[in-house]
Amino acid sequence: MALDSRRIAMWASGVSIALFVAFILVMPEAMEEMGSVLDPEKQNVARLESGESAAIDLLDSHYYVALRVVEDGADPSADLRLVDEGGETEIEGDAPHFLHTDRLIEENGPTYRPVRAFIVQDSASYTLHNEGDSTLWLVDDYTSEMEIISNPTILAMFGTCCFGLIAGLIAIIFAILAFRSRSNAPQQQVKGIVIEGRVMTTDELYRSQQQTESGADESGITQAQNRSSSVPDPFVGQPAEVASQPPNNTDQSTNKDGEQGGESWKGWDEG
Repeated sequence: MALDSRRIAMWASGVSIALFVAFILVMPEAMEEMGSVLDPEKQNVARLESGESAAIDLLDSHYYVALRVVEDGADPSADLRLVDEGGETEIEGDAPHFLHTDRLIEENGPTYRPVRAFIVQDSASYTLHNEGDSTLWLVDDYTSEMEIISNPTILAMFGTCCFGLIAGLIAIIFAILAFRSRSNAPQQQVKGIVIEGRVMTTDELYRSQQQTESGADESGITQAQNRSSSVPDPFVGQPAEVASQPPNNTDQSTNKDGEQGGESWKGWDEG
């Protein structure tokens, strides 16, 4: 069974539009909840002012990011130290990569920029020192991501957006296929009589033919009668019955022979 590309394109485009409408409706609430999860003021392991230090418990299966507020567009420095519980080993950490992007929670709010990322080898208690001149936040990105992917509103936003794009792409592909198949299809001519944009059925053709023939017979008889009444009689002044009978040549010749025979007999008899 051949696929109806045009019908598939229509259904896919309808599904795509419905999903995008749902995405627009759910997006404000989802963005608000996502901002709450990513807000360093609400979700953090430690918040240290300049010169402060604090003991924190870190897990080996999680990764942590240190953040500072961007001031006057300048790139803030790390200026921190993370040491183990005994204070003997310092955890160097890594420089932020492209996945660690700036966080703008509110439109006119501060911009939080990652300055250092940590992945500890053992779950233990560590001490974080803020040696900079601005506030330092340490957040657990693993926990934040788990909260995001388990939030139904946020999942609905991402799901409707992704599946809407997929449905839209399918609609475009099948629309192109339908257009190409239509342009490459041979031109078909409709055979039969078309009346008001509709092809007549066999029964309708038969009835039309019968009506045409009966009308033609009646019109032929009428025309013949009119023609016979309009043609003048060739035997003017004679009855129609006499004019219609052909002359009998045999009787005329017999009468003439009889008359001639009688006159000759009279002549012979008279001497």
